[in-house]
Amino acid sequence: MSLRAILGVAGICLLAGLILTCGSEQKPARPGGGESEVRGEPMNIVLVSIDSVRRDHLSVYGHRAQYAPEVSVSPNLEALAAEGVVFEDAWTTSSWTLPAHMSLMTGLSDRRHGVETDSFKLDSLRTTLAENLQDAGWNTAGYYSGPYLDAKFGFDRGFDDYQSGMLSVKEFGLQLEQERLRRVQQGKEPMTPEFVKRMVDRRSHMDITSPRINQLGKEFLAKQNKDEPFFLFLHYFDAHYDHIPWRMEEGLDERFDPGYDKNKEGAFDGVNWYFDSRVMDVNAPFKRNISQRDLDHVVALYDAEINWVDRHIGDIIQALKDQGQWENTILMVISDHGDEFFDHNSIGHRSTLFAEQCRIPMILRVPGITPEGRRVPEISRIYDVAPTLLDFGGAPDLEEAEGTSLRETIDGRGQPRFAMQRIFSGGHRASRGGINVRDGWRNRRYSVVREFGYDQANSTKAQIAVKPKRRKDTGEAYFVFDRFQDPNEKQPLSSTDPRYAEAINAFCKDFQISEEQAQKLKLSPLEDRLSAPYSEEERALLGEIGYTSDIDEENGKAESLDRPLAPFPDPCLDQ
Repeated sequence: MSLRAILGVAGICLLAGLILTCGSEQKPARPGGGESEVRGEPMNIVLVSIDSVRRDHLSVYGHRAQYAPEVSVSPNLEALAAEGVVFEDAWTTSSWTLPAHMSLMTGLSDRRHGVETDSFKLDSLRTTLAENLQDAGWNTAGYYSGPYLDAKFGFDRGFDDYQSGMLSVKEFGLQLEQERLRRVQQGKEPMTPEFVKRMVDRRSHMDITSPRINQLGKEFLAKQNKDEPFFLFLHYFDAHYDHIPWRMEEGLDERFDPGYDKNKEGAFDGVNWYFDSRVMDVNAPFKRNISQRDLDHVVALYDAEINWVDRHIGDIIQALKDQGQWENTILMVISDHGDEFFDHNSIGHRSTLFAEQCRIPMILRVPGITPEGRRVPEISRIYDVAPTLLDFGGAPDLEEAEGTSLRETIDGRGQPRFAMQRIFSGGHRASRGGINVRDGWRNRRYSVVREFGYDQANSTKAQIAVKPKRRKDTGEAYFVFDRFQDPNEKQPLSSTDPRYAEAINAFCKDFQISEEQAQKLKLSPLEDRLSAPYSEEERALLGEIGYTSDIDEENGKAESLDRPLAPFPDPCLDQ
Protein backbone atom coordinates (compact mmCIF):
# COMPACT_ATOMS: atom_id res chain seq x y z
CA MET A 1 0.00 0.00 0.00
CA SER A 2 1.29 3.46 -0.87
CA LEU A 3 2.78 5.51 1.91
CA ARG A 4 0.58 8.35 3.07
CA ALA A 5 1.70 11.92 2.63
CA ILE A 6 1.79 13.68 5.97
CA LEU A 7 -0.51 16.67 5.65
CA GLY A 8 -1.25 19.62 7.87
CA VAL A 9 2.42 20.23 8.75
CA ALA A 10 5.22 22.17 7.14
CA GLY A 11 7.16 20.39 4.47
CA ILE A 12 4.57 19.51 1.84
CA CYS A 13 6.30 19.81 -1.49
CA LEU A 14 5.12 19.69 -5.07
CA LEU A 15 7.46 18.01 -7.52
CA ALA A 16 6.66 16.93 -11.08
CA GLY A 17 2.95 17.13 -10.35
CA LEU A 18 3.07 14.66 -7.43
CA ILE A 19 2.47 15.35 -3.76
CA LEU A 20 5.59 14.44 -1.82
CA THR A 21 6.17 14.42 1.88
CA CYS A 22 9.54 15.95 2.53
CA GLY A 23 11.81 13.40 4.14
CA SER A 24 9.56 10.43 3.27
CA GLU A 25 9.12 8.08 0.34
CA GLN A 26 7.50 9.34 -2.83
CA LYS A 27 4.00 8.05 -3.40
CA PRO A 28 3.55 6.55 -6.89
CA ALA A 29 1.40 8.56 -9.26
CA ARG A 30 -1.91 7.14 -10.40
CA PRO A 31 -1.76 6.46 -14.15
CA GLY A 32 -3.35 9.32 -16.01
CA GLY A 33 -3.54 11.44 -12.87
CA GLY A 34 -2.97 15.15 -13.05
CA GLU A 35 -1.36 17.50 -10.59
CA SER A 36 -2.63 17.09 -7.03
CA GLU A 37 -2.57 20.25 -4.97
CA VAL A 38 -4.19 20.37 -1.56
CA ARG A 39 -6.08 23.64 -1.05
CA GLY A 40 -6.38 24.82 2.52
CA GLU A 41 -6.29 22.69 5.64
CA PRO A 42 -7.40 19.14 4.79
CA MET A 43 -10.42 17.71 6.61
CA ASN A 44 -11.59 14.15 7.16
CA ILE A 45 -14.51 13.06 4.99
CA VAL A 46 -17.19 10.46 5.72
CA LEU A 47 -19.62 9.72 2.89
CA VAL A 48 -22.68 7.65 3.80
CA SER A 49 -24.93 6.13 1.15
CA ILE A 50 -28.27 4.61 2.20
CA ASP A 51 -29.58 2.30 -0.49
CA SER A 52 -33.21 2.61 -1.64
CA VAL A 53 -34.32 5.38 0.74
CA ARG A 54 -36.76 7.85 -0.70
CA ARG A 55 -36.64 11.44 0.46
CA ASP A 56 -40.22 11.62 1.72
CA HIS A 57 -39.73 8.75 4.19
CA LEU A 58 -37.23 10.55 6.39
CA SER A 59 -38.46 12.59 9.34
CA VAL A 60 -35.89 15.20 8.25
CA TYR A 61 -38.29 15.95 5.40
CA GLY A 62 -41.41 15.92 7.56
CA HIS A 63 -42.36 12.23 7.38
CA ARG A 64 -44.10 10.52 10.29
CA ALA A 65 -44.82 6.79 10.37
CA GLN A 66 -48.51 6.20 9.69
CA TYR A 67 -49.13 3.89 12.65
CA ALA A 68 -46.44 5.25 14.97
CA PRO A 69 -46.43 9.03 14.45
CA GLU A 70 -44.85 9.58 17.85
CA VAL A 71 -41.71 7.71 16.74
CA SER A 72 -39.11 9.53 14.65
CA VAL A 73 -38.12 7.41 11.67
CA SER A 74 -34.67 9.01 11.44
CA PRO A 75 -33.76 10.82 14.69
CA ASN A 76 -30.01 10.74 14.08
CA LEU A 77 -30.38 12.32 10.67
CA GLU A 78 -32.67 14.92 12.23
CA ALA A 79 -29.91 15.76 14.71
CA LEU A 80 -27.36 15.91 11.89
CA ALA A 81 -29.64 18.22 9.91
CA ALA A 82 -29.89 20.56 12.89
CA GLU A 83 -26.09 20.92 12.80
CA GLY A 84 -25.77 21.08 9.02
CA VAL A 85 -27.51 21.68 5.72
CA VAL A 86 -30.50 19.87 4.23
CA PHE A 87 -30.92 19.90 0.46
CA GLU A 88 -34.63 20.02 -0.25
CA ASP A 89 -34.50 19.25 -3.97
CA ALA A 90 -31.76 16.66 -4.55
CA TRP A 91 -31.87 14.25 -7.48
CA THR A 92 -30.09 11.07 -8.40
CA THR A 93 -29.17 10.07 -11.97
CA SER A 94 -31.03 6.77 -12.15
CA SER A 95 -33.41 4.60 -10.17
CA TRP A 96 -30.97 1.82 -9.37
CA THR A 97 -27.74 1.31 -7.52
CA LEU A 98 -24.94 0.76 -10.03
CA PRO A 99 -25.14 3.88 -12.23
CA ALA A 100 -26.26 6.13 -9.38
CA HIS A 101 -23.27 5.18 -7.22
CA MET A 102 -20.91 5.59 -10.12
CA SER A 103 -22.21 9.15 -10.48
CA LEU A 104 -21.71 9.64 -6.75
CA MET A 105 -18.09 8.54 -7.02
CA THR A 106 -17.12 10.34 -10.24
CA GLY A 107 -19.09 13.59 -10.35
CA LEU A 108 -20.45 12.49 -13.73
CA SER A 109 -23.96 11.74 -14.95
CA ASP A 110 -24.70 8.27 -16.32
CA ARG A 111 -24.29 9.48 -19.89
CA ARG A 112 -20.70 10.44 -19.14
CA HIS A 113 -19.43 7.71 -16.83
CA GLY A 114 -20.96 5.03 -19.09
CA VAL A 115 -21.63 2.38 -16.41
CA GLU A 116 -25.32 1.95 -17.19
CA THR A 117 -25.62 -1.84 -17.07
CA ASP A 118 -23.71 -4.50 -15.17
CA SER A 119 -21.82 -5.36 -18.37
CA PHE A 120 -19.64 -2.27 -17.87
CA LYS A 121 -16.95 -1.03 -15.51
CA LEU A 122 -15.60 2.49 -15.12
CA ASP A 123 -13.37 3.61 -17.98
CA SER A 124 -9.72 3.84 -16.90
CA LEU A 125 -9.68 7.36 -18.37
CA ARG A 126 -12.11 8.55 -15.71
CA THR A 127 -11.08 9.49 -12.16
CA THR A 128 -12.92 8.79 -8.92
CA LEU A 129 -13.38 10.74 -5.71
CA ALA A 130 -11.35 8.16 -3.79
CA GLU A 131 -8.48 8.33 -6.30
CA ASN A 132 -8.28 12.09 -5.97
CA LEU A 133 -8.21 11.90 -2.21
CA GLN A 134 -5.74 9.02 -2.12
CA ASP A 135 -3.40 10.88 -4.46
CA ALA A 136 -3.60 13.94 -2.22
CA GLY A 137 -2.67 12.00 0.91
CA TRP A 138 -5.93 10.86 2.48
CA ASN A 139 -6.20 7.39 4.03
CA THR A 140 -9.12 5.81 2.20
CA ALA A 141 -11.51 2.97 3.00
CA GLY A 142 -14.86 1.84 1.63
CA TYR A 143 -17.29 -0.74 3.00
CA TYR A 144 -20.37 -1.79 1.05
CA SER A 145 -23.29 -4.16 1.44
CA GLY A 146 -24.87 -4.73 -1.98
CA PRO A 147 -23.70 -6.61 -5.08
CA TYR A 148 -23.67 -3.57 -7.38
CA LEU A 149 -20.90 -1.91 -5.36
CA ASP A 150 -18.51 -4.73 -6.25
CA ALA A 151 -14.91 -3.97 -7.20
CA LYS A 152 -15.44 -5.47 -10.65
CA PHE A 153 -17.23 -2.27 -11.67
CA GLY A 154 -14.29 -0.08 -10.60
CA PHE A 155 -15.62 1.06 -7.22
CA ASP A 156 -12.45 -0.08 -5.43
CA ARG A 157 -10.26 2.39 -7.32
CA GLY A 158 -8.53 4.78 -4.92
CA PHE A 159 -9.38 2.85 -1.76
CA ASP A 160 -6.59 1.52 0.44
CA ASP A 161 -9.14 -0.90 1.86
CA TYR A 162 -12.39 -1.84 0.08
CA GLN A 163 -14.50 -4.65 1.51
CA SER A 164 -17.95 -6.19 1.35
CA GLY A 165 -19.97 -6.37 4.53
CA MET A 166 -22.20 -9.10 3.14
CA LEU A 167 -22.39 -12.69 4.33
CA SER A 168 -19.00 -14.34 3.87
CA VAL A 169 -18.23 -16.67 0.99
CA LYS A 170 -17.90 -19.58 3.41
CA GLU A 171 -21.24 -18.89 5.13
CA PHE A 172 -23.09 -18.39 1.87
CA GLY A 173 -21.33 -21.37 0.33
CA LEU A 174 -22.93 -23.55 3.01
CA GLN A 175 -26.34 -22.18 2.03
CA LEU A 176 -25.64 -22.92 -1.63
CA GLU A 177 -24.56 -26.45 -0.79
CA GLN A 178 -27.82 -26.99 1.08
CA GLU A 179 -29.73 -25.75 -1.95
CA ARG A 180 -27.74 -28.05 -4.22
CA LEU A 181 -28.50 -31.09 -2.05
CA ARG A 182 -32.17 -30.15 -1.86
CA ARG A 183 -32.34 -30.03 -5.65
CA VAL A 184 -30.68 -33.42 -5.94
CA GLN A 185 -33.10 -34.96 -3.44
CA GLN A 186 -36.11 -33.49 -5.26
CA GLY A 187 -34.83 -34.47 -8.71
CA LYS A 188 -34.64 -30.87 -9.91
CA GLU A 189 -32.25 -29.44 -12.49
CA PRO A 190 -28.79 -28.69 -11.04
CA MET A 191 -27.86 -25.12 -10.25
CA THR A 192 -26.29 -23.22 -13.14
CA PRO A 193 -23.75 -20.40 -12.74
CA GLU A 194 -26.46 -17.93 -13.75
CA PHE A 195 -28.74 -19.30 -11.02
CA VAL A 196 -25.94 -18.84 -8.48
CA LYS A 197 -25.50 -15.22 -9.63
CA ARG A 198 -29.19 -14.65 -8.94
CA MET A 199 -28.78 -16.29 -5.55
CA VAL A 200 -25.91 -13.89 -4.78
CA ASP A 201 -28.23 -10.98 -5.52
CA ARG A 202 -31.01 -12.46 -3.42
CA ARG A 203 -28.53 -12.99 -0.59
CA SER A 204 -28.23 -9.23 -0.21
CA HIS A 205 -32.04 -8.92 0.00
CA MET A 206 -32.21 -11.26 2.99
CA ASP A 207 -28.91 -10.40 4.66
CA ILE A 208 -28.61 -7.97 7.60
CA THR A 209 -25.44 -6.00 6.99
CA SER A 210 -25.47 -2.70 8.89
CA PRO A 211 -23.72 -4.15 11.99
CA ARG A 212 -20.89 -5.53 9.82
CA ILE A 213 -20.53 -2.23 7.96
CA ASN A 214 -20.25 -0.41 11.28
CA GLN A 215 -17.72 -2.88 12.61
CA LEU A 216 -15.51 -2.35 9.55
CA GLY A 217 -16.01 1.41 9.66
CA LYS A 218 -15.19 1.74 13.35
CA GLU A 219 -12.12 -0.48 13.02
CA PHE A 220 -10.86 1.89 10.30
CA LEU A 221 -11.63 4.99 12.38
CA ALA A 222 -9.82 3.56 15.39
CA LYS A 223 -6.61 3.32 13.35
CA GLN A 224 -6.64 6.97 12.25
CA ASN A 225 -4.64 9.76 13.82
CA LYS A 226 -4.95 13.52 13.73
CA ASP A 227 -1.89 14.02 11.53
CA GLU A 228 -3.39 12.32 8.44
CA PRO A 229 -6.80 13.04 6.91
CA PHE A 230 -9.04 10.13 6.01
CA PHE A 231 -11.90 9.35 3.65
CA LEU A 232 -14.43 6.73 4.75
CA PHE A 233 -17.27 5.53 2.50
CA LEU A 234 -20.07 3.52 4.11
CA HIS A 235 -22.89 1.92 2.12
CA TYR A 236 -25.98 0.66 4.00
CA PHE A 237 -28.28 -1.79 2.23
CA ASP A 238 -30.75 -2.83 4.94
CA ALA A 239 -33.59 -0.50 3.84
CA HIS A 240 -33.61 -2.24 0.44
CA TYR A 241 -36.29 -4.87 -0.02
CA ASP A 242 -36.90 -7.48 1.34
CA HIS A 243 -38.52 -5.45 4.14
CA ILE A 244 -37.71 -7.61 7.17
CA PRO A 245 -37.07 -5.41 10.24
CA TRP A 246 -38.21 -8.24 12.54
CA ARG A 247 -35.00 -10.06 11.55
CA MET A 248 -32.93 -7.00 12.45
CA GLU A 249 -34.37 -6.52 15.89
CA GLU A 250 -37.15 -8.39 17.65
CA GLY A 251 -40.30 -6.28 17.82
CA LEU A 252 -39.07 -3.57 15.45
CA ASP A 253 -41.89 -4.34 13.01
CA GLU A 254 -44.52 -4.09 15.76
CA ARG A 255 -43.07 -0.80 16.93
CA PHE A 256 -43.97 0.80 13.59
CA ASP A 257 -47.27 -1.03 13.07
CA PRO A 258 -48.55 -2.27 16.45
CA GLY A 259 -52.08 -2.99 15.22
CA TYR A 260 -51.29 -5.32 12.33
CA ASP A 261 -52.46 -8.92 12.69
CA LYS A 262 -49.42 -10.95 11.71
CA ASN A 263 -51.28 -14.21 12.29
CA LYS A 264 -54.11 -13.60 9.87
CA GLU A 265 -54.31 -15.67 6.70
CA GLY A 266 -52.24 -14.06 3.95
CA ALA A 267 -50.46 -11.63 6.28
CA PHE A 268 -47.38 -9.95 4.82
CA ASP A 269 -44.01 -10.17 6.54
CA GLY A 270 -41.96 -8.36 3.85
CA VAL A 271 -40.20 -11.52 2.63
CA ASN A 272 -39.85 -11.82 -1.16
CA TRP A 273 -41.54 -8.44 -1.46
CA TYR A 274 -40.70 -7.58 -5.05
CA PHE A 275 -41.40 -11.07 -6.42
CA ASP A 276 -44.55 -11.96 -4.46
CA SER A 277 -47.50 -12.55 -6.84
CA ARG A 278 -49.86 -11.57 -4.00
CA VAL A 279 -48.53 -8.04 -4.36
CA MET A 280 -48.62 -7.71 -8.13
CA ASP A 281 -49.55 -10.07 -10.92
CA VAL A 282 -46.17 -10.78 -12.53
CA ASN A 283 -47.87 -12.08 -15.68
CA ALA A 284 -49.79 -8.84 -16.06
CA PRO A 285 -47.49 -6.04 -14.88
CA PHE A 286 -49.07 -3.15 -13.03
CA LYS A 287 -52.07 -5.18 -11.87
CA ARG A 288 -52.09 -4.58 -8.15
CA ASN A 289 -53.28 -7.43 -5.93
CA ILE A 290 -52.32 -6.28 -2.42
CA SER A 291 -54.90 -4.53 -0.23
CA GLN A 292 -54.33 -1.01 1.05
CA ARG A 293 -53.98 -2.17 4.66
CA ASP A 294 -51.38 -4.79 3.77
CA LEU A 295 -49.53 -2.26 1.61
CA ASP A 296 -49.53 0.21 4.49
CA HIS A 297 -48.03 -2.50 6.69
CA VAL A 298 -45.17 -3.14 4.26
CA VAL A 299 -44.53 0.62 4.11
CA ALA A 300 -44.36 0.55 7.93
CA LEU A 301 -41.77 -2.24 7.67
CA TYR A 302 -39.81 -0.03 5.26
CA ASP A 303 -39.92 2.84 7.77
CA ALA A 304 -38.68 0.45 10.47
CA GLU A 305 -35.71 -0.54 8.30
CA ILE A 306 -34.85 3.10 7.71
CA ASN A 307 -34.93 3.60 11.47
CA TRP A 308 -32.53 0.65 11.86
CA VAL A 309 -30.06 2.15 9.39
CA ASP A 310 -30.43 5.60 10.99
CA ARG A 311 -29.33 4.10 14.31
CA HIS A 312 -26.20 2.67 12.72
CA ILE A 313 -25.37 6.05 11.21
CA GLY A 314 -25.81 7.50 14.68
CA ASP A 315 -23.37 4.90 15.99
CA ILE A 316 -20.73 6.06 13.48
CA ILE A 317 -21.34 9.69 14.47
CA GLN A 318 -20.85 8.75 18.12
CA ALA A 319 -17.62 6.92 17.27
CA LEU A 320 -16.31 10.07 15.57
CA LYS A 321 -17.17 12.09 18.67
CA ASP A 322 -15.66 9.57 21.06
CA GLN A 323 -12.39 9.58 19.13
CA GLY A 324 -12.20 13.38 18.95
CA GLN A 325 -12.66 13.43 15.16
CA TRP A 326 -16.13 14.97 14.91
CA GLU A 327 -15.03 18.60 14.71
CA ASN A 328 -12.63 17.95 11.84
CA THR A 329 -14.83 15.60 9.83
CA ILE A 330 -17.14 16.41 6.95
CA LEU A 331 -20.20 14.15 6.88
CA MET A 332 -22.43 13.74 3.83
CA VAL A 333 -25.45 11.43 3.94
CA ILE A 334 -27.27 10.62 0.73
CA SER A 335 -29.42 7.94 -0.87
CA ASP A 336 -28.75 6.45 -4.29
CA HIS A 337 -32.44 6.23 -5.28
CA GLY A 338 -35.90 5.79 -3.78
CA ASP A 339 -38.54 3.08 -3.92
CA GLU A 340 -42.08 2.97 -5.25
CA PHE A 341 -45.12 1.66 -3.42
CA PHE A 342 -47.65 1.91 -6.25
CA ASP A 343 -47.09 5.68 -6.63
CA HIS A 344 -47.09 5.04 -10.39
CA ASN A 345 -48.72 1.59 -10.43
CA SER A 346 -45.69 -0.50 -9.53
CA ILE A 347 -43.28 -1.31 -6.70
CA GLY A 348 -39.56 -1.22 -6.08
CA HIS A 349 -37.15 0.65 -8.33
CA ARG A 350 -35.17 0.33 -11.56
CA SER A 351 -38.40 0.83 -13.45
CA THR A 352 -39.28 4.52 -13.90
CA LEU A 353 -37.67 7.93 -13.41
CA PHE A 354 -40.50 9.59 -11.50
CA ALA A 355 -39.97 11.51 -8.27
CA GLU A 356 -40.49 8.68 -5.77
CA GLN A 357 -37.59 6.78 -7.34
CA CYS A 358 -35.27 9.68 -8.22
CA ARG A 359 -35.74 12.46 -5.66
CA ILE A 360 -33.36 11.70 -2.81
CA PRO A 361 -32.32 12.93 0.63
CA MET A 362 -29.03 14.82 0.97
CA ILE A 363 -27.59 16.19 4.21
CA LEU A 364 -24.18 17.82 4.69
CA ARG A 365 -22.29 18.98 7.75
CA VAL A 366 -18.95 20.76 7.44
CA PRO A 367 -17.91 21.77 10.96
CA GLY A 368 -17.23 25.44 11.33
CA ILE A 369 -18.27 26.21 7.75
CA THR A 370 -21.81 25.17 6.81
CA PRO A 371 -24.57 27.03 8.66
CA GLU A 372 -26.61 25.05 11.17
CA GLY A 373 -30.15 24.09 10.24
CA ARG A 374 -30.15 25.61 6.78
CA ARG A 375 -32.59 24.24 4.19
CA VAL A 376 -31.48 24.69 0.58
CA PRO A 377 -34.42 24.81 -1.87
CA GLU A 378 -32.38 24.86 -5.10
CA ILE A 379 -31.73 21.75 -7.18
CA SER A 380 -28.72 19.62 -6.27
CA ARG A 381 -27.53 16.41 -7.96
CA ILE A 382 -25.86 13.24 -6.80
CA TYR A 383 -23.02 14.12 -9.16
CA ASP A 384 -22.44 17.36 -7.22
CA VAL A 385 -21.42 15.35 -4.15
CA ALA A 386 -17.83 14.51 -5.12
CA PRO A 387 -16.96 18.10 -6.21
CA THR A 388 -18.54 19.41 -3.00
CA LEU A 389 -16.60 17.08 -0.71
CA LEU A 390 -13.34 17.85 -2.50
CA ASP A 391 -14.00 21.57 -2.24
CA PHE A 392 -14.81 21.62 1.49
CA GLY A 393 -12.23 18.92 2.27
CA GLY A 394 -9.36 20.92 0.80
CA ALA A 395 -8.52 18.45 -1.99
CA PRO A 396 -7.94 18.85 -5.75
CA ASP A 397 -10.89 19.07 -8.13
CA LEU A 398 -12.02 16.26 -10.38
CA GLU A 399 -11.01 17.81 -13.66
CA GLU A 400 -13.72 16.16 -15.78
CA ALA A 401 -16.52 16.45 -13.24
CA GLU A 402 -19.88 17.43 -14.62
CA GLY A 403 -21.19 18.27 -11.17
CA THR A 404 -20.05 21.36 -9.30
CA SER A 405 -19.48 22.23 -5.67
CA LEU A 406 -22.58 23.19 -3.71
CA ARG A 407 -20.69 25.73 -1.60
CA GLU A 408 -22.16 28.79 -3.35
CA THR A 409 -25.61 27.19 -3.51
CA ILE A 410 -25.53 26.76 0.27
CA ASP A 411 -24.59 30.42 0.60
CA GLY A 412 -27.46 31.45 -1.70
CA ARG A 413 -25.14 32.58 -4.50
CA GLY A 414 -25.20 29.54 -6.79
CA GLN A 415 -26.39 29.44 -10.37
CA PRO A 416 -29.63 27.51 -11.10
CA ARG A 417 -29.00 23.85 -11.89
CA PHE A 418 -30.81 21.26 -13.96
CA ALA A 419 -30.70 17.53 -13.21
CA MET A 420 -30.49 14.73 -15.78
CA GLN A 421 -31.62 11.12 -15.29
CA ARG A 422 -31.37 7.97 -17.40
CA ILE A 423 -32.19 4.31 -17.14
CA PHE A 424 -30.94 1.48 -19.35
CA SER A 425 -32.07 -1.88 -18.08
CA GLY A 426 -33.03 -5.23 -19.54
CA GLY A 427 -35.31 -8.01 -18.41
CA HIS A 428 -36.99 -5.78 -15.87
CA ARG A 429 -40.72 -5.95 -15.17
CA ALA A 430 -41.18 -2.47 -16.60
CA SER A 431 -39.59 -3.51 -19.89
CA ARG A 432 -42.04 -6.41 -20.39
CA GLY A 433 -39.27 -8.66 -21.66
CA GLY A 434 -37.38 -6.05 -23.70
CA ILE A 435 -35.17 -3.17 -22.65
CA ASN A 436 -36.30 -0.37 -20.39
CA VAL A 437 -34.77 2.90 -21.60
CA ARG A 438 -35.86 6.35 -20.41
CA ASP A 439 -34.42 9.74 -19.70
CA GLY A 440 -35.51 12.54 -17.44
CA TRP A 441 -34.77 16.18 -16.76
CA ARG A 442 -35.67 18.58 -13.97
CA ASN A 443 -35.24 22.26 -13.39
CA ARG A 444 -36.65 24.30 -10.55
CA ARG A 445 -40.19 24.26 -11.92
CA TYR A 446 -40.62 21.51 -14.49
CA SER A 447 -39.83 17.86 -15.06
CA VAL A 448 -39.79 15.98 -18.36
CA VAL A 449 -39.59 12.20 -18.81
CA ARG A 450 -39.23 10.30 -22.09
CA GLU A 451 -39.51 6.57 -22.76
CA PHE A 452 -37.73 4.81 -25.62
CA GLY A 453 -38.08 1.63 -27.60
CA TYR A 454 -35.40 -0.49 -29.26
CA ASP A 455 -34.45 0.80 -32.72
CA GLN A 456 -33.17 -2.33 -34.40
CA ALA A 457 -32.70 -0.70 -37.81
CA ASN A 458 -30.17 1.83 -36.50
CA SER A 459 -28.42 -0.33 -33.91
CA THR A 460 -24.91 -1.54 -34.62
CA LYS A 461 -22.41 -3.95 -33.11
CA ALA A 462 -20.98 -1.00 -31.21
CA GLN A 463 -24.16 0.76 -30.00
CA ILE A 464 -27.82 0.18 -29.22
CA ALA A 465 -30.07 2.76 -30.84
CA VAL A 466 -33.44 3.76 -29.41
CA LYS A 467 -36.41 5.75 -30.61
CA PRO A 468 -38.96 7.70 -28.56
CA LYS A 469 -42.21 5.99 -27.63
CA ARG A 470 -45.51 7.79 -27.66
CA ARG A 471 -47.75 7.88 -24.61
CA LYS A 472 -50.62 5.43 -24.92
CA ASP A 473 -53.14 7.82 -23.40
CA THR A 474 -52.41 10.92 -25.49
CA GLY A 475 -49.92 9.98 -28.19
CA GLU A 476 -47.51 12.62 -26.90
CA ALA A 477 -43.77 11.95 -26.69
CA TYR A 478 -43.25 13.34 -23.19
CA PHE A 479 -44.49 13.27 -19.65
CA VAL A 480 -44.29 16.91 -18.54
CA PHE A 481 -45.06 18.04 -15.01
CA ASP A 482 -45.33 21.40 -13.28
CA ARG A 483 -43.44 20.67 -10.07
CA PHE A 484 -44.86 23.74 -8.33
CA GLN A 485 -48.37 22.35 -8.54
CA ASP A 486 -47.62 18.64 -8.89
CA PRO A 487 -44.43 17.72 -6.97
CA ASN A 488 -45.28 14.00 -6.98
CA GLU A 489 -45.57 13.96 -10.78
CA LYS A 490 -49.03 12.44 -11.00
CA GLN A 491 -50.78 14.80 -13.46
CA PRO A 492 -48.87 15.23 -16.75
CA LEU A 493 -49.54 18.44 -18.65
CA SER A 494 -51.32 18.39 -21.99
CA SER A 495 -49.36 19.52 -25.04
CA THR A 496 -51.96 22.26 -25.46
CA ASP A 497 -50.95 23.78 -22.13
CA PRO A 498 -48.46 26.67 -22.61
CA ARG A 499 -46.36 25.25 -19.77
CA TYR A 500 -45.77 22.10 -21.81
CA ALA A 501 -43.91 24.00 -24.54
CA GLU A 502 -42.07 26.09 -21.96
CA ALA A 503 -40.79 22.96 -20.24
CA ILE A 504 -39.78 21.22 -23.48
CA ASN A 505 -37.90 24.28 -24.69
CA ALA A 506 -35.93 24.46 -21.44
CA PHE A 507 -35.23 20.72 -21.62
CA CYS A 508 -34.01 21.07 -25.21
CA LYS A 509 -31.51 23.73 -24.27
CA ASP A 510 -30.07 21.82 -21.35
CA PHE A 511 -30.05 18.51 -23.25
CA GLN A 512 -28.03 19.97 -26.11
CA ILE A 513 -25.48 21.55 -23.74
CA SER A 514 -25.09 18.28 -21.83
CA GLU A 515 -24.83 16.11 -24.94
CA GLU A 516 -22.28 18.39 -26.62
CA GLN A 517 -20.04 18.20 -23.55
CA ALA A 518 -20.51 14.42 -23.22
CA GLN A 519 -19.36 13.79 -26.76
CA LYS A 520 -16.06 15.55 -26.05
CA LEU A 521 -14.99 12.88 -23.55
CA LYS A 522 -12.38 10.44 -24.79
CA LEU A 523 -13.19 6.76 -24.31
CA SER A 524 -11.12 3.62 -24.06
CA PRO A 525 -11.90 0.84 -26.57
CA LEU A 526 -15.20 -0.90 -25.82
CA GLU A 527 -13.55 -4.18 -24.82
CA ASP A 528 -11.57 -2.35 -22.14
CA ARG A 529 -14.76 -0.95 -20.61
CA LEU A 530 -16.57 -4.28 -20.18
CA SER A 531 -16.75 -5.70 -16.68
CA ALA A 532 -15.86 -9.27 -15.81
CA PRO A 533 -18.79 -11.69 -16.12
CA TYR A 534 -18.23 -12.75 -12.51
CA SER A 535 -16.80 -10.94 -9.54
CA GLU A 536 -14.07 -12.58 -7.47
CA GLU A 537 -16.67 -13.33 -4.83
CA GLU A 538 -19.02 -14.97 -7.35
CA ARG A 539 -16.17 -17.06 -8.72
CA ALA A 540 -15.29 -18.16 -5.19
CA LEU A 541 -18.90 -19.11 -4.49
CA LEU A 542 -19.17 -21.05 -7.75
CA GLY A 543 -15.87 -22.75 -7.02
CA GLU A 544 -17.19 -23.83 -3.63
CA ILE A 545 -19.78 -26.02 -5.35
CA GLY A 546 -17.66 -27.17 -8.27
CA TYR A 547 -18.67 -24.85 -11.11
CA THR A 548 -15.19 -23.59 -12.03
CA SER A 549 -15.26 -25.11 -15.54
CA ASP A 550 -18.63 -23.50 -16.23
CA ILE A 551 -17.22 -20.15 -15.17
CA ASP A 552 -14.37 -20.46 -17.64
CA GLU A 553 -16.80 -21.39 -20.41
CA GLU A 554 -18.98 -18.41 -19.61
CA ASN A 555 -16.11 -15.91 -19.62
CA GLY A 556 -16.08 -13.76 -22.69
CA LYS A 557 -19.68 -14.51 -23.62
CA ALA A 558 -21.55 -11.35 -24.52
CA GLU A 559 -24.52 -10.33 -22.40
CA SER A 560 -27.64 -8.80 -23.90
CA LEU A 561 -26.72 -5.26 -22.82
CA ASP A 562 -22.97 -5.29 -23.43
CA ARG A 563 -23.12 -2.39 -25.86
CA PRO A 564 -23.54 1.23 -24.80
CA LEU A 565 -26.51 3.28 -25.86
CA ALA A 566 -26.21 5.49 -28.90
CA PRO A 567 -26.83 9.20 -28.21
CA PHE A 568 -30.50 9.78 -27.47
CA PRO A 569 -32.59 11.62 -30.06
CA ASP A 570 -32.41 15.38 -29.65
CA PRO A 571 -35.74 16.45 -28.11
CA CYS A 572 -35.54 19.72 -30.05
CA LEU A 573 -35.88 17.71 -33.26
CA ASP A 574 -38.61 15.41 -31.98
CA GLN A 575 -41.53 17.64 -31.09
